[in-house]
Amino acid sequence: MMSNYNVYLGSVGWVHPEWQGDFYPEDMPEDWQLAFYNSQFRCVYLPFEQWRKSSDAEIKNWLQEAREGFVFVLQKADDSDDETSRLAQCFGAKGIFSDQIELVWLEEETDMRQLAQRMQKSVQSGIPLFLIARDSSLTHMRQVKELMDVVGV
Repeated sequence: MMSNYNVYLGSVGWVHPEWQGDFYPEDMPEDWQLAFYNSQFRCVYLPFEQWRKSSDAEIKNWLQEAREGFVFVLQKADDSDDETSRLAQCFGAKGIFSDQIELVWLEEETDMRQLAQRMQKSVQSGIPLFLIARDSSLTHMRQVKELMDVVGV
């Protein structure tokens, strides 16, 4: 994976009904949401069950919707078969397994000072840091995004 950023912020999936009207415009169709989502965030975490049951056409569409530098973080399967490996390869340079990256799960009680230090360390080391919101709290994600702006990542 070619890294365009030092720090990536995203959530588990991009389809969250409670985001409609707050993050996504009220009348935005679900099939436009990924394009909008990746204009605001740099990555998305896909649970194994979600990406494994996706069709080649679906993955191809996701890749076309994704901006340059956007990353699909794929949850690694406990056991992998040929079809799983083939599907993972469909993501190409835009996909990376979660066990191959430095990943921080964002929780409501995340220590922002400590998070800022980790961001700065990521910049200094050149090792990308992936910040993933486990829940769909937009408020928390917006706070982290502001912190990224302050830190300059």
